[in-house]
Amino acid sequence: MNLNVIPTPAELTLHTSDQSILRAEDFSLSQSIKSYVKKTEEVFDYHGGQEISLEVSEKYEEEEYSLFAESTSIKIIASSPKGAYYALTTLWQLFCLNDGEILPLTIHDKPTMPVRGFSDDISRGQISTMENFKDIIRRLSYVKCNVYMPYIEDTFAFERYPESGKYSDPVSPQEWKVLIRYAEDYYIDIIPIFNTMGHWDKNAKLEYFYPYVMKRNGGENGYPASSVDVRKPEAQRMIYDMLDELVDVFGKKGIHVGGDEVADYTSIFEKDLAGKYYNEHFNRMYDYLNAKGVKTFMYSDMYTPLYGDYSLGIEYIDNMPADMNFVFWDYACRADYPNIKNLIQRKKNFYLSPATYTWGRMLPHHYVSWENAKRMAEQGKEDAKGIIMSSWCDGGMSLREENWMGIHVGALYSWNCQSDMGFEDMVVSYFKLFFGVEIEIAQYNQLMSYDRCFVPHPYDEQTFGQKVEFWYDQWQGAGSRFFREFWKDATQPVDGELKEKLEGSEKIFQDAYEYFSAIEPKRNKKAYDAFVFDIKRSFIAAQKIAMLTNEPYHSREEAQKDIPKIDAMIRQLTSLLEENRQQWFACNRQSEWGYLESKYLDLIDSFRSLKRYCIYGKSLSDVKKL
Repeated sequence: MNLNVIPTPAELTLHTSDQSILRAEDFSLSQSIKSYVKKTEEVFDYHGGQEISLEVSEKYEEEEYSLFAESTSIKIIASSPKGAYYALTTLWQLFCLNDGEILPLTIHDKPTMPVRGFSDDISRGQISTMENFKDIIRRLSYVKCNVYMPYIEDTFAFERYPESGKYSDPVSPQEWKVLIRYAEDYYIDIIPIFNTMGHWDKNAKLEYFYPYVMKRNGGENGYPASSVDVRKPEAQRMIYDMLDELVDVFGKKGIHVGGDEVADYTSIFEKDLAGKYYNEHFNRMYDYLNAKGVKTFMYSDMYTPLYGDYSLGIEYIDNMPADMNFVFWDYACRADYPNIKNLIQRKKNFYLSPATYTWGRMLPHHYVSWENAKRMAEQGKEDAKGIIMSSWCDGGMSLREENWMGIHVGALYSWNCQSDMGFEDMVVSYFKLFFGVEIEIAQYNQLMSYDRCFVPHPYDEQTFGQKVEFWYDQWQGAGSRFFREFWKDATQPVDGELKEKLEGSEKIFQDAYEYFSAIEPKRNKKAYDAFVFDIKRSFIAAQKIAMLTNEPYHSREEAQKDIPKIDAMIRQLTSLLEENRQQWFACNRQSEWGYLESKYLDLIDSFRSLKRYCIYGKSLSDVKKL
């Protein structure tokens, strides 16, 4: 019997003396459960003659539950609708993993961490349709997540600042209110992440906001940086106005006010002065929201350095409010996370934020996501308030539907930091639970093997303590270089080392595409289609790299022999563009599609330029440039 529920229950005992088989089709929800818990029939949709009963016990914590599955009965004990709902999700998963039949068992379960969530970048790439937002909320609840954090640099339609998101597709306050009400039925709080200082990348380039942002080369007429100039009273007023609108919509559950990677300040000012401006601003943010009864979150990386020299340092955190809620992100697999120890030592409220490892890649790096979350959870389990999985969508070139395995990883370790589920077991369960399909783990491992080509032993325990720079590190293997090389102008020399290391990867991707595209998912088809699309895109990327060279053509005859391959690549890329368009609009609004489309069109045009060179080039002295 497969017991690899995601997340793993705290205590699960099989009744080995009783070999009775419980069939899902024989059971139905009692009226007491239906009237007590919302959305139950979406979780358990069977209508047999035996009822699943509910006992409400005040002895249990809000999210705690027990589940007793015996030969002829199933009973749930919980103190709240939320706990009972989580019991039903566990029961459904057990039946799902075992094709509708389970053995008698007892489960007692409650979470390690109170907050279990997902940070969803809807500003730098795709913005969900309302239907997709609702899909996200439902799916999160099925793995016992209780917080959804949309990252909204410019994708909230501010009434007082309608210029914000002028070239995006912002979500209106009315739409957010609909989603908040919808999420309540699934025991999900929506807490927005709104950067109040840095990462104003898009709005800072709008003329309207030019007076409010920092200038890189000094003076009011300097080049706009991507940070708000919080020294200015008018900029402070603007941020307060925006916070007012957010609080009016999202309520008092919390507002995340950003604060990550504010390198503009530490590059323009001396560190002490930058620290003064930074701390003054976020103390103002805290005071303003606290006066409204709103919980304040912020990123911690300006105090907990991760890479480069943009951060302030841990000592500056001592000037922040004692109950500020810090979100600590680190996307590396480390043997030790000294920043977690620093936050614990200073008795700060903090949440861990590992990564889904989906952005800047052709395919997600699920193993690194799993290892990253597992190791952070191990070190923060006694003190962290929760895990909020980070995902980013820089440019929209990576599909957000690929986040779901990483979200399951975060759900696994935030609910049960002690889970001993192995990676391969988790992968198999994920495909079974999320897509309703059984996969051969060898096929999955073969697909992901391409990414290890730069590190002979990429997951050797002895290497985890090495310094890791940012996310483009050795644990990414070839993935990031592969991604960048795909988008590179075809008239430029190919990365010779990458080409050599990726030799044979075409076959890997082709075989994987044939295998996974032949499987028909039973649910969450759009997310499965995104996964298969990225396998196909990887196959075409490998073909592109294999066909190009980093040396000049020796003769016009040699150059012209490449024309059929160039024509074939133009056709494949044109078809890929249309497939990507379909993937995008299956789940998302218009916003930022134009950027991604232009990347494809530029790449296709570069092959057309290469073709002209092969036909008409004379000296052929350059590598490829006409």
